[in-house]
Amino acid sequence: MTLATAFVAVSMNAQYYVGGTAGFTSIKNNSTTPNIERTTNDLTIAPEFGMALDDKMSVGIALSYESQSQEDKWTGVGADPVAKRLKPTTTTIALRPYVRYQLLTVGKFNVFADGGINFSIDKTSEAGFKPGTTDTYDNKAGMNLGLFVAPGVSFKINDQWTLVTKFDDDMFNLGYTKSQVADLTGAPDPDTNFNFGAKTNTLFRLDNLRFGVFYNF
Repeated sequence: MTLATAFVAVSMNAQYYVGGTAGFTSIKNNSTTPNIERTTNDLTIAPEFGMALDDKMSVGIALSYESQSQEDKWTGVGADPVAKRLKPTTTTIALRPYVRYQLLTVGKFNVFADGGINFSIDKTSEAGFKPGTTDTYDNKAGMNLGLFVAPGVSFKINDQWTLVTKFDDDMFNLGYTKSQVADLTGAPDPDTNFNFGAKTNTLFRLDNLRFGVFYNF
């Protein structure tokens, strides 16, 4: 009862916000295979809802949808030696409760960091065929559970509207991954591992940034 009363008291004095971030990139470059031009498209949409407990601390939850597709194009002389190239598409749905802490405030700008729990489910589909058929099959499905840290910057337009730019939630993460990878017959082959991620080699690439707007009420 004491905890419930304290939560109600905090909620009555808290400021709520709703909004989200989104990002889209299309990167074209040469793959590691000679005479292959690779195009990767990445779309992310992440609506959020949160509550500011005070001037420094907020809690919230984000629901993220991401779709990443890849296509290889033959640029060599003559016909493509591969009859049909795979075009993998990965779809990820993630639920991320987080705590946001304001690290630095300069005028209307705030530097913050989100830290929380990442739970996501992903599926990768390829335009390949099951042996002896013309049916396509999903070659990978996975579940991820872990912790993440995502820094960002916000700009307060007025008391109601705020612009936000932040890094992708998998820039710095510690997690557990369980995948079902299909073999040549399409049968699943389980794969479980722990991972620690820090994408420092792509830290300043545009596809690691998300842009959004939030409404405070």
